[in-house]
Amino acid sequence: MNILSISGAAVAVKDGFLFEDLDLGLEAGERIGLVGRNGTGKTTLLKLIAGSIPADRGDMARRRGLAVSSLEQMPSFGPKETVAEFLYGGDAPEIALNRRRLSASGRELSGVEAELEKFGPVPLENRYASLCAELGIRDTGRLLTTMSGGEVKKAALARTLAPRADLVLLDEPTNHLDLDTIEWLEARLLASKFAFILVTHDRWFLDTVTDSILEIDRRRIHHYPGNYSTYLRRKAERWAVLEKTENKRLSNLKIELAWLMRGARARATKSERRKDEIRAMKQEALARPPSSFVFSSAASRLGKKAVILKGASAAYGTKPVIEAFDYAIQPGERLGVVGPNGSGKTSLLNLIAGRIAPSAGRIEWGDTVRISLFEQTADSIDPSVSVLDYIRGQAELVRISDGAVQDAAYLLERFGFDRDFQAMAVGRLSGGERRRLQLVRVLSEAPNVLLLDEPTNDLDIDTIEALEDFLEGFQGCIVAVSHDRAFLDRIARFLIVMDGSGRAFGFNGSYLDWRVELEERRVAAEERPMAGSEPSAAAPRPRKKRLSFAERREFEAILPELDALEAEKAELEALFARKGTAPKDLRQAQARYLEVEASIGDKTLRWEELALQDAEL
Repeated sequence: MNILSISGAAVAVKDGFLFEDLDLGLEAGERIGLVGRNGTGKTTLLKLIAGSIPADRGDMARRRGLAVSSLEQMPSFGPKETVAEFLYGGDAPEIALNRRRLSASGRELSGVEAELEKFGPVPLENRYASLCAELGIRDTGRLLTTMSGGEVKKAALARTLAPRADLVLLDEPTNHLDLDTIEWLEARLLASKFAFILVTHDRWFLDTVTDSILEIDRRRIHHYPGNYSTYLRRKAERWAVLEKTENKRLSNLKIELAWLMRGARARATKSERRKDEIRAMKQEALARPPSSFVFSSAASRLGKKAVILKGASAAYGTKPVIEAFDYAIQPGERLGVVGPNGSGKTSLLNLIAGRIAPSAGRIEWGDTVRISLFEQTADSIDPSVSVLDYIRGQAELVRISDGAVQDAAYLLERFGFDRDFQAMAVGRLSGGERRRLQLVRVLSEAPNVLLLDEPTNDLDIDTIEALEDFLEGFQGCIVAVSHDRAFLDRIARFLIVMDGSGRAFGFNGSYLDWRVELEERRVAAEERPMAGSEPSAAAPRPRKKRLSFAERREFEAILPELDALEAEKAELEALFARKGTAPKDLRQAQARYLEVEASIGDKTLRWEELALQDAEL
């Protein structure tokens, strides 16, 4: 059943349209992920669907009585607003009716209560109480200004999910949440009956909860059925078809242009209509996505000693946050830091960076250590300073990874900030652009110990993947606090786990390995026989490990890689059969042939391993 339709919609901004000719039909219960680069209009589209802004062109039709509930990317609230006041301050129809009930009387009150009965037998306040308990919100009289970003986001989720709705709009729902809460939200959405559209950079989350993807790209919207992994594959297929069409167009254009260049007599025999067609062909170049920028940084030399924590502790007043933590960070090590909100993850980074002194124990740094901290938010940037001056505040000239020295303006261009952007005040940038700018400055410091506090917050997926590519080649140490499981799975093979009571310990494995370990412990605890009971004869069933996001991408890439290797192998065999090949070329071909054969064997075994794992789930 169709609950909402948009036809030919366009939203204008100062220098043109943000998007135009947008057509969208939404069915009851549909689960949509909305993706696109920063600044393409994802949040604006959610506001348009919610009805909080009008379209400058086009039509939108809603099913009669459609109830919509929205989660803002940055929840807004007053300086004296409590959690309870915030919960009842939302725009969902059921919340609005509850507010009206407080001031209604007589016939109006009867009418409001009759309307509320349509939302089900369980009162809204009971649903709020249940959700707040699940999310760990114990005091609804607490001021929101005293709460962390993660706690405010939990209150906003309760306000969004408690009221009955046909359509829920979620703008960056995982930002600032800890991993346990993200997995709780996944389960909640998978069990829901309402339709939802969500904007998120969390690829694992997208892969788990969506059944279709909408992409905003160059003012147009493209629809891809399936989850995020399917979207990646189908997008690649779509571009392959477009490239094939483009090659054919260029071939035809080359022939026509060559003919036109033969002289005036030849051109005269062509009709004006045909010449117009040729001019149109010249203008119809395939509009490829702009090439992604590449992060680059010169790393300072790091000696044999990086950072050593010996019984390091941190406390706020009398409350311990980190208790007697011992760890030696080795040169080149890549650590992920996980734990619930408030468990001390940011405090650990601040200890390592030397920004706070340990309340007990000590920290030692190697003589060559150069630390840079990418903070969780861009709040520390003066919004009145220009983009260029913000980078110049670090250095006029910056050395990058290839050894070249570049001025601040050229460096910014390499990171996707063209000259028009550089004169703008930082306060005019989007949240994602400010975070990217912040990252440029951090990398310009040429660190050899890089501390990342929720580095993927507010970044679009393309920027996150560019950052991951950079980190894979980074020669120094990395310590990353992140709730982004795909990011953690790609960059960290050792975790520091903080349990929320002040304790921290190491785990040798990826984030997915850690979750599997926790599940196995839980299952073992449930199956452990009670004291005095007979032991079970059945052996515990081992838990199968599903493919991680990175493994899924690897699995889907192996077959095309094998096709390319088989083609190269065939070319080399043809070379061996050819007479007259120079001995030097023949030796090189034979060496390469052995490499290709070994690679085919390795990739075939790896594909079989991943395929078996995928088939067993």
